Amino acid sequence: MDGDRMARYLISDHHFGHANIIDYCDRPFTSVGEMDTVMLDRYYETVDTDDVLVHLGDVAMDMQDGRETIERFGQLDGDLLVRGNHDVGLTASQAPFPVVDSCVLDHRGYSFYCVHRPEAVPETWDGWVIHGHHHNNDLETYPFLASDDRRINVGAEILEYRPITLDAIVDILDDSERGDRLRRRDDAK
Repeated sequence: MDGDRMARYLISDHHFGHANIIDYCDRPFTSVGEMDTVMLDRYYETVDTDDVLVHLGDVAMDMQDGRETIERFGQLDGDLLVRGNHDVGLTASQAPFPVVDSCVLDHRGYSFYCVHRPEAVPETWDGWVIHGHHHNNDLETYPFLASDDRRINVGAEILEYRPITLDAIVDILDDSERGDRLRRRDDAK
């Protein structure tokens, strides 16, 4: 990472504190404590304090009042939360950070519609989509990169629990060919 330049990172679906996600997504952890520690360690190893984190939802399993999402997102020093289906307890007015349903990020000639569920993308959108929600449960339909569908899945499992920069995404897109489908981020050239 170039120490003189801020980077924008993306990831989704950490599900901090969520025991059932370990089995549901076949995560390589034996406990919630181990999972949460590894995910935080990988975050801090990857993201510098002056970088920007755009989280595409499901920070935690917070269906009640938003407190857990606020606490966990604070541990990540997150900058923008695109609300996921497990962040429903959080309202934008109670959060000390911006909370939106979607956003558009422009980077090096690409426009990315960022949303938790790819099914929520407007039909009129003709750029790339960066999403979460589907984890690693249907990599045939929702792999890391589906170039023909112009879609990128940044689920935590697919990224080995390490956020990815927009620069890295664009580099992968620039190196990809029509029809490329990469199941995981590590499958990129």
